[in-house]
Amino acid sequence: MERKRSKQLIGLSIVILFATSSCFLFVSEVDAKEPYFTLVFKVSGGGVRADYGNLLKQQLARIGIGVDVIVQDWPTFVGELIAYHNYDIVYIVLTGGGYDPDFTGVYNENGSLNLFGYHTSMDYNETLGTGLNEWYMKEGTKILPADSQERVEHYWAWQQHLMDNLLPCLPTFSSKSYSANWANLQGYNYTEGLLQSWGKMSWDGTHTGQENTSEIVIADAAWSDLSPFFQDDTSSSFISSAIMDSLIHYDSDLSVWSNLATSWTHISDTQVRVSLREGVKWQNDPDGNFTNEYFDARDVYFSYDVWSTYNWDSNKWLDHMEIVDDYTIDFFIDGDSDEPGAQPSTLYLPSFSELILPEHYLNQTQLSNGVTPDISHPSWNIFATEAFGTGLFSLTHFEEGEETILTVNPDCWRLNTSITSDPNLNWEDRFGDFSGGVNQLRIRIIPSSQESIAELIAGRVDIEGVTMDKDTRNELILNPDFKVQTVISSYFAFFGYNMRPAREYIGNSNPAPNDSSLSIGLAIRKAISYAVNLEEMNEIIHEGEYTITYHPIYTKMGIWCNPNIIKYKHDLTQATEYMVIAGFGSAQGETTATGINWFYSLSGLFCLLGILIIFRRS
Repeated sequence: MERKRSKQLIGLSIVILFATSSCFLFVSEVDAKEPYFTLVFKVSGGGVRADYGNLLKQQLARIGIGVDVIVQDWPTFVGELIAYHNYDIVYIVLTGGGYDPDFTGVYNENGSLNLFGYHTSMDYNETLGTGLNEWYMKEGTKILPADSQERVEHYWAWQQHLMDNLLPCLPTFSSKSYSANWANLQGYNYTEGLLQSWGKMSWDGTHTGQENTSEIVIADAAWSDLSPFFQDDTSSSFISSAIMDSLIHYDSDLSVWSNLATSWTHISDTQVRVSLREGVKWQNDPDGNFTNEYFDARDVYFSYDVWSTYNWDSNKWLDHMEIVDDYTIDFFIDGDSDEPGAQPSTLYLPSFSELILPEHYLNQTQLSNGVTPDISHPSWNIFATEAFGTGLFSLTHFEEGEETILTVNPDCWRLNTSITSDPNLNWEDRFGDFSGGVNQLRIRIIPSSQESIAELIAGRVDIEGVTMDKDTRNELILNPDFKVQTVISSYFAFFGYNMRPAREYIGNSNPAPNDSSLSIGLAIRKAISYAVNLEEMNEIIHEGEYTITYHPIYTKMGIWCNPNIIKYKHDLTQATEYMVIAGFGSAQGETTATGINWFYSLSGLFCLLGILIIFRRS
C-alpha cells in the first residue's frame, strides 16, 4: 500500500514537472530593433500634457517610430509654435468655440495659428488657382444664407478633405462638464441649459432642505455688470441672457431659430432684411418712467450702433443699417473693407445672437453730433445694476453678497401662445409649455464651489456643477436622491503635425514609393494617426472620462461636424500598411519569437532523472 502511494506521488510529480517544463519550451523574446527614424514631440509643462508625449512614444514604438519628448515652459513653447517650428508633433488644446465653423486663422495658409505649416502648394488645384483647403475656407464665408444646408455640407466636405488629404492634426479629446440636481426635479436638461429647460421643469414632491416648490435655487459667483456692453464675467452674462432677448436663438446643436426676429432674407449678398416680432413688450424701467413700451426696429438699430461705435472689435462685418419701417430693418454688409466694393460675410448671423437693449431708456441723450448714444448718461449706470428687457425673467430682488432673485415675467411674449403656437418655432418641444408651476429663480452668491456642492447635498441648492469634484460626483451618481448629467465642453485637443518640408519625415512632400498618390509625409501622418491609441490614453490619463473626437473643429459645434468624417481609430495593421507605403517596410516595434529554451528544458530533464533514481533506490 505504501509502495503504491509512493508510485502515485511520483507519477503526479512527473506530470507536474512535464507541465512546468513545457511552459519553458516556448518563450517570448523581445526583438529590440532601432527605430526607422525619430520625431521630436514638444509640449508645454504642467498638468498631464507631458503624459501624452510619453504614451505617444510608447505607442509609436510599435510601428518603428522613435519619439523624443521635450517639455518646455509656456513662453518657450509659444515661441516654437509661432516662430521656430522646431518640432514634428505638438499637443495643443483650444477652448471657447463659437457659433460659426469658419476656422480661418487656424488651418489657412496665413493663419496666425497655422502651427501645421499648411501651404497651398500641398493641395494645389489648377482650376481653382489655389489650394483646395484654402478655397474651401474662403468659399465657406461667402455661402448664403449663413445657416443654409448648402453651407453646412460645404463645411462637411472641407473637414473630410482636410483630414483625409492633408491630415494636419489628430483630434484627441473633448472634456466633459458635469451637473448634479435633486432627482425630484423633472424636466431639467443640462445640455439645453437652465433657461431653455425652464418651461419643461416641475417638482415631484420636495427634497431634503427644500422650502419652495415654485422656485429653483442655484449658486454662482457675484455678478459685476448687467449691461451686456460692459460684461466680462459669466455670472453677469447669465443674468442678462435671462432678462433680455436676441434676434435669433441657437439651440444646443447650433441650429438657428427665430426669436425677436421672425425672419432674415438676403436682398443681395451684402444686404440682409430682418423682419421683427410684433407685440413684444418691454419690462418697465426701474423708476417706472417708461411704461407700455414695445420692441421695434429702433431698439435693434440702437443696439448694433452702440456695439459698432464703442466696441471696435465687434460687428466688423457691418457697414451700416437702414430702418425700413417699425418692424423691418436692413443690415448692409462689408466683410472686407480692404477690398473695393461691399464684400459678403456670414459673420452677421452669429452677431444676431447679441442681446437687444432698450433704446427708449438708454438713448435719452446723444453726443454733440446728435446721433451717437451718450453712454455717460445716468441711465447706463442704473441699467448696469437694475437691467430690464423683453426676456422671460425680470430682476425682482438683489442683496449684495447674498442672492439675486429673478421672477418669471407674466407679460413676456414667450408665454403668449398666440405667438409661440407658430409651427415654425417648434416651441413646446424646444421650450416646454410652462405649466410646471416654477416661476422664480434664486441665485445664491457662493463663490466657493466646495461650499456650493455642500449646499447642494444639504438641499439648500437644487442644481450645481460637479465637474471638478470627482469623488463627490461619483457618490451622487450612486445616490438615488440625485441625478448627474454631462455635456461636452467647448474644448478641442489635438496632436498637431508639422507638415513643413523642413521636417525630414513627417513633412516630406515627395511621392510615397509604394503609392505615389500620397506624399511620404502624409503616409507617415496616417501611420501615426492609426498607431495612436486614444482609448488607452483616455483610460490612463483621464480614467476614461473624456470623449474621443475625430473632427478638426469643436465637437460641441453640433450640426457643423461632418457625421461621416474619416476616423483614425487605433489599428496597427493600418498603421503598418501606411509605413510600408512610406517606404519603411514592416513596423519595427516589439516582435515575438517562439522556440525551445534549452536551459530550462535540460534542467527539467535532470530533475526528472533525479526523481527516478530516488524512486528506484527506495
